[in-house]
Amino acid sequence: MAACTALLALAGCVGSPAEGPFEFYRQISGEALQGRPLPPGLDEPGPKLGSVPQRPDRGPAGIRAELSSLLAANRAAAANPQPPGGPLPERPPTEGAAVVPAAPPPPPRLAPAPPIGAGPATLLVPGTEAPRMDEAAPEAPPAELTAPPPPGLSAPPSFPPIAPRGL
Repeated sequence: MAACTALLALAGCVGSPAEGPFEFYRQISGEALQGRPLPPGLDEPGPKLGSVPQRPDRGPAGIRAELSSLLAANRAAAANPQPPGGPLPERPPTEGAAVVPAAPPPPPRLAPAPPIGAGPATLLVPGTEAPRMDEAAPEAPPAELTAPPPPGLSAPPSFPPIAPRGL
């Protein structure tokens, strides 16, 4: 009875047909892996503790102390970063130091804009005339070319009445 209950509970945990309990069993039992090549090195024997290399030499104490002091100086410099716009440290001598520029290129120089005078004539494109105030305004387009008026949105929409059922 308990096994039946467990199988029913597992059957309820199915998201798609490929995620059922039987497919899960096939995945862990290895049936789904039949015909696939084995991972490389699986046929070789496991490593032996005798084949582990010896611990590397730590080096002289003076070099370790110098390295520790350099690391402490780098940590202190990283804790207090330089303010923006301050002097930059010298670049280290590397192979590409001469090829890569030290600073970005300057912004491009733009041609100066023409001077703007005072008055309505300066708002016109050169070669055009100023509009005359004594001329008549252009005529309105015909009614066929104008857009229809907007719908009145101030009133609520009307719905058909709903008749009660079964009365």
